[in-house]
Amino acid sequence: MRKIILILILLIGKLAFTQEKLYYFYTSDSTLVGVKNEKGKIIIPAQFSGFRIYDTENPINEPTIEFWGTSFKNKKYDKDNPRIEAGEVYDRNGKFLYYPQWFDNGNDIWEEGLRRYVEKNKMGFVDWFGKKVLPAKWDFATQFNYGYAIVYTGGWKREFDKGGEHSFIAPISKKSTSYLINKKGIKVKPLKKSNNPKDYLYEGKYYPYPFVYNNIEQKIVDEINQLEILTEINHPFDKKIINHYEIVNRPNKYLPYYELKNFYGQEKYNSPNNSLWVNKKGEIFYKNYDYKFIPLKEYIRKILERIIEDQKQGYKTKDYPINAEKQLKEIKKIDFKIKM
Repeated sequence: MRKIILILILLIGKLAFTQEKLYYFYTSDSTLVGVKNEKGKIIIPAQFSGFRIYDTENPINEPTIEFWGTSFKNKKYDKDNPRIEAGEVYDRNGKFLYYPQWFDNGNDIWEEGLRRYVEKNKMGFVDWFGKKVLPAKWDFATQFNYGYAIVYTGGWKREFDKGGEHSFIAPISKKSTSYLINKKGIKVKPLKKSNNPKDYLYEGKYYPYPFVYNNIEQKIVDEINQLEILTEINHPFDKKIINHYEIVNRPNKYLPYYELKNFYGQEKYNSPNNSLWVNKKGEIFYKNYDYKFIPLKEYIRKILERIIEDQKQGYKTKDYPINAEKQLKEIKKIDFKIKM
């Protein structure tokens, strides 16, 4: 009987994970885009601009469906308002979820598992599954960095530099204020004194080290931070920078990896495109610009081989202060796998 129940549970779990194949599709004139299933049933009508290139050949594998641009008709945007609906996000059944905030000529990017959204002229945060984890209640908010985001209340507007290309936000009253929040949306007060070299420095004040791990996660973080070769290839021209990775995302059914982001400096600047990914087997990967996972050992080997080739072409060693040939021999001895 127990065996039958176990089999049923496994089958139900498998069926739950087996999802309907969905595809983007264009109208005949390619001006609008929508989503349909593999049988041709329309899930989301073609009502969004087709200016962006959507992949119509491969199924949508993400937990949500995303469009650039909104379905608003003749809506007038206030150029002074920093809260801008950049697109629309739906669940896989075609139910509307939220409007992502505008960022860099498109939808907001994901930082540390969260992104900003706009609702009723306020801003909040959603997770990858479309859940509104921090309700929209702020006039503006930055993306999360090192476990913190800056939020703005009391009235703020958008202003532009003299060239008109870049914008920034400015207070509109004496009530305008800003402060740091953690991922629970709680306001965090600065420390009277920093007691941890991993504390976060913001505007001359220290905030507590925000990351908490279980034993396995701590092992992952510790072992990756012990890989000195990562510091050498990430920051070859500044020996003062110490490599520092933290887990910013944990495995889920769509992306079964821990994501570790590389931070540096007391201000915890993050290094773009320098995330590492660890699966449940402890294997470490780098994700390239094509979103393909490459074993870390292979990724480092290619970098070192490129440095060696550059030096053969005439680049001086001082221009690339890495003994690439020596490092290439050293990495052969490293397993680049965490014993989970």
